[in-house]
Amino acid sequence: MEYYNFTVYFLVLVRITSFIYTSVFFSTKGIPNLLKIGLSIILSYIIYTAISIDIVVSESVIGYSMQIIFETVYGMALGFATYLVFVSIQMAGQLIDFQIGFSIGTTYDPVTQNKVSIFGKIYYWLGLALFLVVDAHHYLILSLIRSYDIMPIGMKSLAIVNGLDFVFIFTNSFKVAFQIALPMLMILFLTDIIMGMLARAVPQINVFILGLPMKVLIGITVLIILIPAVSSTIMPVIESLPYYLDKIIKSLA
Repeated sequence: MEYYNFTVYFLVLVRITSFIYTSVFFSTKGIPNLLKIGLSIILSYIIYTAISIDIVVSESVIGYSMQIIFETVYGMALGFATYLVFVSIQMAGQLIDFQIGFSIGTTYDPVTQNKVSIFGKIYYWLGLALFLVVDAHHYLILSLIRSYDIMPIGMKSLAIVNGLDFVFIFTNSFKVAFQIALPMLMILFLTDIIMGMLARAVPQINVFILGLPMKVLIGITVLIILIPAVSSTIMPVIESLPYYLDKIIKSLA
């Protein structure tokens, strides 16, 4: 009996650990690995004691290994869905950087383990701050707990995955990124038009030398002014995290 309980708990631990190490905020490099492991163990035990569904654990080594693999896939898929939301927010900042000219100054970000630009970092940390303000990490844990009702422990096969759900999540990420960056892109586009008209009206002005610092000044000033508007645009994106998780869960189950 104790052996059976341990095998069930280990399957729960595998899914929770895979989710924490791939999801937003929980997978942040600034969080010590020991804290992540402790959170995984405690959260897994809470979920294990609360599970009230029939659990089928394979008695063979190969069957149990397959269950571990699929639990890992489930956890990583759920974590990846949350990561896509913040990728869209960071992508919005990178679109602005490309329009301003900051894309050439991309640096390695140890937090996201990607090369990101200045506005990309600003938008990412702004989204992460709003993520914590609305307690979205609590909703992530709640969605993870609910996943056990749809994807019970011990499932050894994936159903036919609805590819349209995954296509929707990817395409929606690009749409969200464009919506977040649109106000800044429009202002920078108008700046280019004005600089072009100025170059035609006053040919003596070197627009190439004047244009870059002017766009940087306008971009930073407009960002400071539009931070409340940008935050209100990012907020619905963060609040849609449970919706993304539900689509992934229903696609996998």
